[in-house]
Amino acid sequence: MNQNRVTAVAEALAALGHDGIAAFDRTEPEYDTLTTLYDEYDDETYVKLLGIVTTTEDFQLNGNAQRFWKKLTEVALDHGELASIQDVEGIMDAFMSASVNARFNSMKRGRLTTLFNSGFPQWFVENHRTVAPVTVWNELAYGLNNERHKKTVVLSMKIFDIAHLIRHGEYLEFPHDIPIPCDLQVERVSRTSGIINTDKTTNILEAWAEVMALTSELLNEHISLLRIDSIVWQAGQIIGKEEPDQSAAREALISHFKSVGIGRSERTRLADELTAAMVE
Repeated sequence: MNQNRVTAVAEALAALGHDGIAAFDRTEPEYDTLTTLYDEYDDETYVKLLGIVTTTEDFQLNGNAQRFWKKLTEVALDHGELASIQDVEGIMDAFMSASVNARFNSMKRGRLTTLFNSGFPQWFVENHRTVAPVTVWNELAYGLNNERHKKTVVLSMKIFDIAHLIRHGEYLEFPHDIPIPCDLQVERVSRTSGIINTDKTTNILEAWAEVMALTSELLNEHISLLRIDSIVWQAGQIIGKEEPDQSAAREALISHFKSVGIGRSERTRLADELTAAMVE
């Protein structure tokens, strides 16, 4: 781990402030869905539960994520009510008939059956307000008979976190060392930012945990590794299209950060730090 680079990246992230970091989550398609459901149903528990359950099926889509979440919004609004586990189950049953879920449909329906039969929904309704967020993570993984670091489990917790942000204006307090998947985008930005020079997953995640811990300290606000999926993953996609051209990658990042709503100096600084170790 390169501590100087960890510090530089953390300082660039902290310079975004709470609103800048949250802006990346607002670009995600599920953000609009959750906002719409809160506006329509005004029930924190069941909006969060529906968001979590939906995300367990966010894989092998017959289309893209935008289409997936747009359709979920339509189905949930057509259902007319969101005030019980039965409503969540009914919405998901109708949603599974949508063409966006045509691929691996039997598998998806089977996963939903497993989850609803596991008791997780009832446990969530009764406990989510009082237990540590990581306990919800553990219970969801157990209910799915899955591992905590699997992509859909992690993404479900990201949605849980975003749903909390929309409702309360702050993120949930997940530990800094939560198990997230270390995919190509995370590996890429780890390398191009210079925070670490290895492809070993454990070391990469330790480095990002250090970045987020320092970012949290600088902001005096808890910022978890789940933000990697919004900020670092988006950056990794953009850098990947331009590699090995450092200048092009930097300019593409600046353009993207501008579209997110990040200020001139902050977006330039972040782009500089995320491409600092690129070799043309």
